Amino acid sequence: MQRFLSFALAMFLGLGLGTASFDAEAKRLGGGKSFGSAPSHQARQAPTQQQSAATNSTARQQPAAASGASRWLGPLAGIAAGGLLAAMLFGDGFEGLQIMDMLIFGLIAFLLFRFLAARRQQAATANGAPLQREMPGQAASGSIFGGSAAAIKPVINAPAWFNEQSFVSAGREHFLSLQQHWDANEMDKIAEFVTPQLLAFLMRERADLGDGFQSTYIDNLDVQLDGVDDLSDKTVATLTFTGVAKTSRFDQGEAFSESWRLEREVGENQPWLVAGIRQNG
Repeated sequence: MQRFLSFALAMFLGLGLGTASFDAEAKRLGGGKSFGSAPSHQARQAPTQQQSAATNSTARQQPAAASGASRWLGPLAGIAAGGLLAAMLFGDGFEGLQIMDMLIFGLIAFLLFRFLAARRQQAATANGAPLQREMPGQAASGSIFGGSAAAIKPVINAPAWFNEQSFVSAGREHFLSLQQHWDANEMDKIAEFVTPQLLAFLMRERADLGDGFQSTYIDNLDVQLDGVDDLSDKTVATLTFTGVAKTSRFDQGEAFSESWRLEREVGENQPWLVAGIRQNG
């Protein structure tokens, strides 16, 4: 019985560490893909992104020197923990196992996981922290579309009733609300924000993830209006969202930049609907 409990505890710890890798497969709204009608305006790059890209470029040119001993701390810690667990499993070290012992082993596993995650993050930072999706050489141009980011101006050809500040604020709320509905698999609520064509695509993408609930955290969300066109039958606008998507508060996350094409039919009290999403990196 004691040996069974020992193996059960080992499997529990392994599953606990494996969950982090499984959660990393969770996807943002639409799976981080480009689909639907393409936004008609180019994305502007936020000043913070330009500064970050310049910093990352400098870091790549002058990588931080890591000591020879520090690079072995992670593997040695893993070997030590594995040896300790093996000794407990096969040397009757779990005899008289108490609840406090289980909590201690759980704490050891958690601290080991956090240590290894911190080491990976530190190593990524030393090598240029590839949080931005620009390819090498794009940082100098300042724009993912080439040329100078300062030369990209928003094209505002809006009707008289259009309020830019309110539109950007509502766009931020819709972005976060849609992500929550996506996580909860509430496609009926997403249908209120998107065109029928886009909804059909999103339903297929969400079905591939399964019916279960997933968790997505959005940090450092920035929203920019790239342009507005007042056409004869509808008004078309482009919003660009940048930030970091995480599957947990402890996750380093993944930077993203995507532009939404929003359309509003002519007439009073018509809703803005998302007609397409373009990934900018």
